[in-house]
Amino acid sequence: MIKIFNTKLLALVCFIMAIGLASSCKKNNDIVSDQVQLLSFGPTGALIGDTLSFIGHNLDAVTEIAFTGNGAVVPKSSFITQTSELIKLIVPKATEQGFVTLKTTKGDIVTKTKLNLNVASMVTSVTKQARPGETITITGDYLNWVTRVTFAKDKNVDTFVSKAIDKLVVKVPMDAETGPLVISYGGTKPLQVQTTDTLKVTLPVATSVSPNPVKHQTNLTITGTNLDLVKQVLFTSVTAPVTTFVSQSATQLVVKVPASATKGKVTLVAASGVQSPSSFDADVVLPTITSMAPSPVDIGANLTITGTNLDVVSAIAFVGAANPVTSFVSQTATQIVVKIPPATVTGKITLSVANSTLSVKSANDLPIIGSSVPPIIIYDDAITSAWNGWIGGGWGGSKDLNNTSPVKSGSKSVKIDYTSGGYGVPLQLGGANISLGGYTSLKVSIYGGTGSNGKSINVGFNETDGKTISIVEGQWTDFTIPLSQISSAGTLTHLYLKNYSASGDFTVYVDNLGIY
Repeated sequence: MIKIFNTKLLALVCFIMAIGLASSCKKNNDIVSDQVQLLSFGPTGALIGDTLSFIGHNLDAVTEIAFTGNGAVVPKSSFITQTSELIKLIVPKATEQGFVTLKTTKGDIVTKTKLNLNVASMVTSVTKQARPGETITITGDYLNWVTRVTFAKDKNVDTFVSKAIDKLVVKVPMDAETGPLVISYGGTKPLQVQTTDTLKVTLPVATSVSPNPVKHQTNLTITGTNLDLVKQVLFTSVTAPVTTFVSQSATQLVVKVPASATKGKVTLVAASGVQSPSSFDADVVLPTITSMAPSPVDIGANLTITGTNLDVVSAIAFVGAANPVTSFVSQTATQIVVKIPPATVTGKITLSVANSTLSVKSANDLPIIGSSVPPIIIYDDAITSAWNGWIGGGWGGSKDLNNTSPVKSGSKSVKIDYTSGGYGVPLQLGGANISLGGYTSLKVSIYGGTGSNGKSINVGFNETDGKTISIVEGQWTDFTIPLSQISSAGTLTHLYLKNYSASGDFTVYVDNLGIY
């Protein structure tokens, strides 16, 4: 504390202060007059429920203060303090980030900067299950500050159906997946909170199919629930999904069976990519052979094939014959009578399926009278015993001798992945000693995987490149290559399928490999 003992000095000081105060008042009156002025407000970063101060001139004329947010208005009767220079009030719970408006009888005064607060949104419940496209409700506190809701696998929604302090209504994205939600909210310290509850997103479910068995390229009716959510249908042994439907509703989906489909699960795919396989198998009609008579049989004679579903057979291929037989003496569901074509030799017969890329091979050879050169089958669901050497792998990729889809016939094929920019040999067969006397051609079926169209592979004998063939993507192609175009050797010791493309990785599937 300072004490002044000189009375003359004290009088002088008081006089000077009086002059200063008078001068100050005069200046304020000149600047402010009766106009309401807001000089500052804050503190920025306050919490909901904190005290907020407004500093200015003539603030006693303010009748209410409106914040951004539904119902965030404070009348003067609720002000903590109101003088000409200062207003103090409690920040309303409904307040959101935004400008603040001071209401007076002479007009509104809007802040030049936005008010921002430090908030912490809280979630108390989330709708348990919903279909894509439906709305869910999130309840809690300070949800009016939420800026984004993130569904599983980073599916973001930042536009809401409605938003209030205690409730947020959000539309579920069509590609949403089951999982917890991440709630992002703003404020001076934007943060995120993950819900403890998991939102279960409804998926389509197949309960039955009809008819079952079904023929290729005919309509299959799938019955179930939420089938209107299906974007793709996957069939066993089919690489490409079915995306075009005959008809679709919530309880029924009609699709055409792909040409290469085999017996197995029908898998429904939602917009999210999540797959829902059926609990049952859809069976596809395929022919079976139970007997062939007479056996052996002469070239030019009639052969009677007995079995089931033989009415779906479109062609029969005989070993050694130039072309499959497509015209039969007679045909029913249980019996086909066919004339043995010229040049046929002992071997398995192959039945082609109508409207399909599939074929069915007989379990046993058909003996041909006078046939002296049976085919050398190298791969038929496995590398056969006819190959009397070793089985190996080289460089530039990998092989799978037990691949199950796609297959040309039987149950397996060879999958070859070519990598490393060309000229790789992932599949090598060597060390054999097979006479080629009496044989004229090599036959092989090749299916081109994704990215294989126009790629080339080379069929080589005895560690020497031979015939180069081009791959067709997305289908099986049957190749018959004269041995003279591969090698002039009389004995086969090595066989390989070599990548003959300059660059790019690709995959092929190999089946029905043999010498004829």
